[in-house]
Amino acid sequence: MKGILTYIAFAALAGTALAQTEQRPANDPHAVSPIDSQAQKTDTDIIRSKIERMGYTDVVDLSRDSTGVWHAKARRETETLDVTVDKGGRIKPGL
Repeated sequence: MKGILTYIAFAALAGTALAQTEQRPANDPHAVSPIDSQAQKTDTDIIRSKIERMGYTDVVDLSRDSTGVWHAKARRETETLDVTVDKGGRIKPGL
């Protein structure tokens, strides 16, 4: 009897494991799309967030030049400054 119960328990666990590894077809209405495909940020969003985390607000005119350096206008306290973000990610005001 104990052997039969062990076999049944093992079979149930194996069936559960197999069911979890099955993939749903893409056209299945219950299929879940990966989160990362919906939550991708653009380079501009990432640089804007980086500038804002450094204490700047109202980041506008954000663009990247041909050398890969980002330029923007941003506000810090009461001043509006030109801000650059170099290829290394360093933020420099007033250039």
